[in-house]
Amino acid sequence: MNPPSFLRSVLITFFCLLSGSLAAAEAETPRLIATFDWRAFLAPFHTVTLHLPIGFVTMAVILEIYSLFRPSEALRRTIALVLWVSGFSAVIVTVLGFFRASGGGYEQEMLEHHERFGVAVSALTMVIAVIHLIAYPREKSRKVIVGLYRLLLVSDVVLLSIAGHGGGNLTHGSKYLVEGAPEWVKEWVAQREGKPTTDQGAGVIDEFTINIQPIFEKKCYGCHGPEKQKGDYRMDTVEGLFKAGESELDPITKGRPMESYLVELITLPADDEFAMPPDGKERLTPDEVLTIMHWIFEGAETGSKP
Repeated sequence: MNPPSFLRSVLITFFCLLSGSLAAAEAETPRLIATFDWRAFLAPFHTVTLHLPIGFVTMAVILEIYSLFRPSEALRRTIALVLWVSGFSAVIVTVLGFFRASGGGYEQEMLEHHERFGVAVSALTMVIAVIHLIAYPREKSRKVIVGLYRLLLVSDVVLLSIAGHGGGNLTHGSKYLVEGAPEWVKEWVAQREGKPTTDQGAGVIDEFTINIQPIFEKKCYGCHGPEKQKGDYRMDTVEGLFKAGESELDPITKGRPMESYLVELITLPADDEFAMPPDGKERLTPDEVLTIMHWIFEGAETGSKP
């Protein structure tokens, strides 16, 4: 075979293989698109975008207050633009929030409370933008409508604060704001929730409440507490602490720390995808790990039966 013929054969073979690969890829694309979970992909962006309506609504309030002293047509148009951006961004955040909630792992009552206020903020912000558009061109009804608009704008800030606080509790836990508070504040919060303080109970109750529970509360409750239960595992109740989650493995085997799935997870290398706490969260110290292992070895007593 002469070189031109050989080269021609190689090129023909190459393009045949290339055409076949492209055809296979084209046939595979619809299946990949159909099986790709867009909700799971977009859900984390709820955390990124939620700051937009907070910032824009706050900006609208500040501009509205400024307009009381220095009113102008340009300022009115700026406020209108900010309100519409606030409304549309709030709607986007709400949709992404439902995507995130569909992944599960949250306390249902608290989640529904957050969802209701989130939807209310989205709807009210859009209504405010429409009322602002209607209010100013109509001179006869201007004062009444403008008054209604300003009242709703203040109400929107209140709803936004409640929704934001509820979302923060779902993400970080209800103790997030008092984690760095003085001890007397923490004691006061514990008493209001009916939790035993350090001078209540004795023996096994003290061992658990003084040495073990604070570790779980500081390092674990954020993802496995009353607001959120990742992996369907809850650690803030005795029943939940000993109950297997999605893994269906016993988290705590009394007297056998090395057979306890909880110990396995907290002793994994930090870069392991199953390590607990996960990447980005504060890890347990060696002393804390040993304290938990010793507690399990001694029988994992809590003062009550799981």
